[in-house]
Amino acid sequence: MIGDTTHSIKTDDPKKAQETRVLAPTEGGKRLELGLGLYLLILPLLLTCLLVAIWPSPYTPQGKTVAELRSLWNFTDQVEVRLLAIVLVSGALGSAISAARSYANFHGLGRYEANWTWWYLMKVPIGMGLALFLYMVVRGGLFSASLSDSGAVMDTANPFGFAALGALAGMFAKEASDKLEEIFKAVFRTAEKTPVARPKIERLEPAAKKLHDADLTLKVEGSGFDANSTVKVGDKKRDSVFKNAGLLVVTLSSEDLAKAGKLPIVVVAGTQGGGTSAAVELAVAG
Repeated sequence: MIGDTTHSIKTDDPKKAQETRVLAPTEGGKRLELGLGLYLLILPLLLTCLLVAIWPSPYTPQGKTVAELRSLWNFTDQVEVRLLAIVLVSGALGSAISAARSYANFHGLGRYEANWTWWYLMKVPIGMGLALFLYMVVRGGLFSASLSDSGAVMDTANPFGFAALGALAGMFAKEASDKLEEIFKAVFRTAEKTPVARPKIERLEPAAKKLHDADLTLKVEGSGFDANSTVKVGDKKRDSVFKNAGLLVVTLSSEDLAKAGKLPIVVVAGTQGGGTSAAVELAVAG
């Protein structure tokens, strides 16, 4: 229990006194804990009464042969709306029971923490939302898909099944969230893209060229090349011939060999996502 004052059991042993030092709850903390306990005690009872009040039962009015759905509280004649209300109330009831059980355990062990108060309060609306989402998934997909006439769902829908679905979603919020995540990933799964190998230059043949060399041919050996790969000398594109995935034959320009120095050679992949290889330098000497 959270508190900001302490008391200790009287003893002559300082070490023992330190070990027996315990937290004393404040008056505000006591009132908060009591109020939360009463809330979690009364809320499931109220939700249970509400669920009983809106629960539909067949009733045949006097002078009629067709049965109607009636309940203690006839807030609507639309069966769809009534089923939705049953799911929401059931989700809230399951969440309230789960929160009350957790509170009772921690309170009984003396480990209730005031900073968890909002968790207990938010448990109910979260459970209602999860129950609603699961109901829409089942109602909009699995349940109605098995019937040729979507309007016949209202005649065959079993409120017990939907109430159980909502209550379980409220009680086991984490598991319900995981199941919704699985459904979302299954429905919106995207095709995995095959990774494209990045081109890599391993060596140049020849590794060096003479100044004003008449032979402008250069072999680029490596891996990850394709028929659409391009070769750049410095920042300028040069004509190349694709031999295989490990060999490109490049035709240099006379201006490339016009002065001594080092020329950076890179290969740009022709497939989108392949990228550009690391530069390898071609030496030009007199």
